[in-house]
Amino acid sequence: MYWLVKQDKRKYAWGIAIVTLIAILGIYVSQKASKNAIENYRQHQIDAREQETENHKDTQN
Repeated sequence: MYWLVKQDKRKYAWGIAIVTLIAILGIYVSQKASKNAIENYRQHQIDAREQETENHKDTQN
């Protein structure tokens, strides 16, 4: 990122603003993806427990 800003000899402010915006957007997307992955994992655990309970009931009958 520093290299990209240094390439912009005349307008450091624009370079810094663009790099900062890209970094913030990247952090936001990463957080959103992580939150979705955690929710999917928790739902998978719930579904697996329900399936295990159903299989256990079927084997008892």
